[in-house]
Amino acid sequence: MHRFFVKPEQLLESIVTISGEDFKHITKVLRLGKGDLIEVCDGQGTDYLVSLNTPGDQTISGSITRQYRSQGETPEMRITLFQGLPKGTKMEVIIQKAVELGVYQIVPFSSLRAVSQIKDKQDKKIERWQRIAYEAAKQSKRGIIPKILLPQTLKEVLNQVDHYDLMILAYEDENRLTLKAALEAFQKISKTDKPLSIAVIVGPEGGFDLQEAAACQAARVISVTLGRRILRTETAGMVVLSQLNYWMEGGSS
Repeated sequence: MHRFFVKPEQLLESIVTISGEDFKHITKVLRLGKGDLIEVCDGQGTDYLVSLNTPGDQTISGSITRQYRSQGETPEMRITLFQGLPKGTKMEVIIQKAVELGVYQIVPFSSLRAVSQIKDKQDKKIERWQRIAYEAAKQSKRGIIPKILLPQTLKEVLNQVDHYDLMILAYEDENRLTLKAALEAFQKISKTDKPLSIAVIVGPEGGFDLQEAAACQAARVISVTLGRRILRTETAGMVVLSQLNYWMEGGSS
């Protein structure tokens, strides 16, 4: 079934109204009309089954026949991926796959060994990245559209440690503490009933400078190894997200 995101103001009692590009896609590309069913999401975790009415010149409305919680979210945790800026189009792949794996938001950051840099925070790359997040959320039936935040420095990232229940650094020179062991240790001391707020830091292609790694450790970020093999920057975050999903769904018990 075709799925679309709508803003809460497009929902009025039992009617949803769609305009703009989605209206064109529904009527011109998909050629849907009166009586056809679509699924819409309000971007806040609620889905709606909608029966379309006859389209107008610029809008199409539909009657909400059922309302239900989005199945594409993990309400027990919210994961922020702090991603060291990679070169080329790797960031696009990282965003797409991270959204599919349930990330809550993604924050690019610059570091000493990063080849790519964003000097202007209004860089059009960010607009494109947000569009990729939107399309990935739509395809994977997410209940929210993860935000791509403005780029930060590593120092700014580390200043946010206290905002999270757990902050993990995937560090290539860590050879003792595994992600599994770190999560098991955290689980023993975690007593909150609220959704866990977890941050994951992944460096760029060149990894972290020794001073940067020391700064992470001084900020009480937990360094973990992801195994015996060195992973590419576009792979490391996906491995962590996958393992976090497995852990939260009870696979570690």
